[in-house]
Amino acid sequence: MVYASYYLARLNYSIAIPSISEDLQYSKFALGLIGGAFSISYAIGQFVNGQLVDSLGAKRIALSGLILSAFMSLLFGYTDLLILFVIIWGINGYAQSTGWPSVVKIISNWFKSSIGTIGGVFGSCFLVGNMIAWPLLGYITTNYGWRAAFLAPPFLLVLIVIIFYLGVNEKPEDGEQTVKIEVFHVKSRFKQILLSKRLITISLAYMLLQFVRSGFTLWAPSYLFETWSLSLDVTGCMAAVIPLGGMIGSMIFGWLSDRAKWLERQTIIFLLILSLSFTLLAFYYVASYNPQIGIILLFLSGLALYGPHILIATVIPIEYGEKYGAASVAGFIDGVGYIGLTFADPFIGWIVDIKGWSGAITFWLISSVAAAFLMGILSWRRK
Repeated sequence: MVYASYYLARLNYSIAIPSISEDLQYSKFALGLIGGAFSISYAIGQFVNGQLVDSLGAKRIALSGLILSAFMSLLFGYTDLLILFVIIWGINGYAQSTGWPSVVKIISNWFKSSIGTIGGVFGSCFLVGNMIAWPLLGYITTNYGWRAAFLAPPFLLVLIVIIFYLGVNEKPEDGEQTVKIEVFHVKSRFKQILLSKRLITISLAYMLLQFVRSGFTLWAPSYLFETWSLSLDVTGCMAAVIPLGGMIGSMIFGWLSDRAKWLERQTIIFLLILSLSFTLLAFYYVASYNPQIGIILLFLSGLALYGPHILIATVIPIEYGEKYGAASVAGFIDGVGYIGLTFADPFIGWIVDIKGWSGAITFWLISSVAAAFLMGILSWRRK
């Protein structure tokens, strides 16, 4: 519930993009720059906070991030200038980056076996956030304007902060944690991760996969709004089929990665990303002409996208937790992914301005094929 709540102050931008564009006459490229500012700050924050969580503790880092994110969302709702949008949403990106390493660390403290199943169930928490956020924020934006989509979530986040502070123990043992910062160990962990060819390859594949995820989290509401001429409240509800497919996929394939030992997790990830490529190819040719089939393909895309996404971002960090630190690995992988999004978000906006949505789907298809190629090489070498 805690990590899902982060998305209330994150997906409000994606659902508000059509209204901001209409109200302030911003191009897709300019709107992509705001998303890119979020991504680069998020990437830097992942590298920094991944190490800090392993050293300082997860709970205090997550609490400070939630409070800062709530404040930035509030400021965004009162802003008009592009430069201020970029700065505020960039700071929000850093605040949001406190969440993932923190919750992965807490889960790794509590669970030591069946990590594929646990990771699949837990990893779907942000998809729950998607499913709640898009319909809710779409309704708010339609009825009260896009600014309300940034002014309402902070009040819910403050409530979550209180619940999190009072109700979550970071470790199974009760009692206070002793904080000990060991700079040497922080540097050593980071260096070890950089020297791991497997983790670097996985991180690069994840970055390419994040290009596709950007299409679903940042641009999907705009695509549905413009291509099928839907209202924003209906758009929010229809976009929710993507995380629904993702929830089912993450739980099924997380469980399968524990049971099908002969396949190995890298092979499962490769097959899922390959399936995503075929789904995107079908989406390219069919979705704009037939909304009903388009919705089915969005569901299948969510299933094939978030299955490997959860395995890479959740299960693998827990798997490598003893060697490198779960939060450090989670922060590194997610950080590399968001470095890619820093360039991808404005680039996709530019493509849509110049080539339309078909150009963006082509870019996501190429990214998916490249990610499958990297994981295929890793799986082949492993065998």
